[in-house]
Amino acid sequence: MYNVWIVKRFKRFQFTTSNTLICASKNFSFVTLPEKFSFQHKKSERRWQCSKLQTSNFYTTPRLHLSPFITVFLVQTLQFGPILTGWCVRHWWMKKALTEQDKYKRWYWQRRNIFLGSLGLFSSILMIYYLTHFERDPVLKRRRFIIFNKAEQAELGRFISRKLFLVYKDNLIPRTDPIYWKLSMIIRKLLVANKEIFANTEWTINVVDMPLTNAMILPDGNIFIFSGIFNMVKNDDQLTFILAHEMSHVLLLHMAELFSYEMVKKIIFSIPTFFIWMCFAKWKALLIDLGTGFFQTILFSFPYKRRLEIEADDLGFQLAAKSCIDLREVLVFWKYMDKFSNDTGQSKYQIPFLMTHPSHKSRERKLARQLLKALKLRAQAGCPPLPIEDPRNTLK
Repeated sequence: MYNVWIVKRFKRFQFTTSNTLICASKNFSFVTLPEKFSFQHKKSERRWQCSKLQTSNFYTTPRLHLSPFITVFLVQTLQFGPILTGWCVRHWWMKKALTEQDKYKRWYWQRRNIFLGSLGLFSSILMIYYLTHFERDPVLKRRRFIIFNKAEQAELGRFISRKLFLVYKDNLIPRTDPIYWKLSMIIRKLLVANKEIFANTEWTINVVDMPLTNAMILPDGNIFIFSGIFNMVKNDDQLTFILAHEMSHVLLLHMAELFSYEMVKKIIFSIPTFFIWMCFAKWKALLIDLGTGFFQTILFSFPYKRRLEIEADDLGFQLAAKSCIDLREVLVFWKYMDKFSNDTGQSKYQIPFLMTHPSHKSRERKLARQLLKALKLRAQAGCPPLPIEDPRNTLK
């Protein structure tokens, strides 16, 4: 009897399941399905008298991003806000009598769990926000913490561009200068050789007449090149690598990632900064604050920035390889930069762990280890063979 009851239950389950699937398929496709089950009821025209399935549409709320203006405001607030707030709290506390201080201490001790719970809730919210704002860059596919969406990244670039134009407006070289034609040809060559990577990207060149050996690029595609760098670059191959390196920063979302990283870092360190200025006198608090800021910069900020530079070097080396340059010229460039630093005495004041960029020698060594891989990419791109004479042998 027990077995018969199980069989009946199983058949009823089959019947119910088959009608459920048919009803669901009708709701989604609005067509009548052919008979697929041998145990389906013979009178297919009869409506199933069970309750109809109710379908619901589920939506996920978009991730919370911050606009560039709010970000800049928060960064400035988190830099000075904890200091001012902690100093004011200490100043207010020192004016209170001992009996009044004891009263506040008892009041806090009775509600300490509320304060600790609030701190734990804040930490949990910050952790959830951090874990839900990872994004993969389009090239290396590495997960990066970014608090801006695509439109806000472009707006951040335009915001910084306007600031830079105001600063260097009297030093910008006119567009009629031949250097723009040279730079545009190099960029066009990079775009054609790496069209699968540079799809739907726009670039703008700005040359600043200043003796700085520097170049920078913003998320909106604005490239700022200082004229001093042309005194260091000996040929178009070396200049191609420099531009490819700067363009790699945009492809890898480095600026948006760096702003996001600095934002989270300031939020985390704002709490100990507040307690430092609340618990110590202003001169002691100043020394402790400067010391903790110095160590967190050495331990967190500088290594992070050096890692981003190494990533841009690696990708820029590959992009330049596909544009058929002589990759050995890149190694010559870093050797020349290292020799220039040694001859001018700049290297005496360079301490590796106190630098935002890797040393010239270390960059040359890292790229030298990737030379064979880059040469294979160059050959796969259909580039002509390299000249027989190695430029590394002629470096003086």
